Amino acid sequence: MTKHQLRAQFLDKRRAMTKDKKREAELEIQSRLLMTEEYRNSDTVLIYVSTDSEIDTKGIINAAFANKKRVAVPVTNDDYSLDFYYINSINELKSGRFGILEPINREEKVTDFENSICVVPALCCDLSGNRIGYGKGCYDRFLAQYSGEKICLVYGDNVLPLVECEETDIAIDIIVSDLFVKRT
Repeated sequence: MTKHQLRAQFLDKRRAMTKDKKREAELEIQSRLLMTEEYRNSDTVLIYVSTDSEIDTKGIINAAFANKKRVAVPVTNDDYSLDFYYINSINELKSGRFGILEPINREEKVTDFENSICVVPALCCDLSGNRIGYGKGCYDRFLAQYSGEKICLVYGDNVLPLVECEETDIAIDIIVSDLFVKRT
C-alpha cells in the first residue's frame, strides 16, 4: 500500500473511533509517555498541539508544566520548516497554519535542544520507527537536525510490520502506544 493510501486509511480509522475508546486509549498513551525514562529525565518537551482527531497532547502539555518542565510547541513556516517556541500555558496558543494551535508569543525560540525530547505526530508507524505523518515533511526536516529523543504517539493497532519510507524520512526512536512502549 502506498503512503497516500495508508494516510487515507488511518485518517478514516481514527475518525471512526468512538469517543470512549479514543479517550481510554489516549489516557493510556499519555500515562505510558509520562512514565518513560526519556520523559522523566528531560528538561524540555517539544510537542505538537493535537487537533480533535489526533491523540490528545494537551494532557501531556499540562503534565509537563506540573512536572516543572519547559514546554515548546512548533510554528510551521512558509517553507514547511518548524521552529519551536516556549509557552508557559496552554492559553498562550492561537489557531495558525492548517488550523493547528501555535504560540501567540514568538519571542522565546528554542535554540538549545540539550536534554529535550520531541513528541512527533503520526498516523501510523512500523516497529522500526518509520512513521507516516500528514505528508508535508515538516517534522522530517526538523528531525534531520535534531539529536534528542524522537517519540511518536500512535494507537497500538496503527503499528504495522513495515511502512514504506523514503530517503528524507526520519525514523523515530520510541513508539508510545496504548498497548506498549517500544524503543526502535
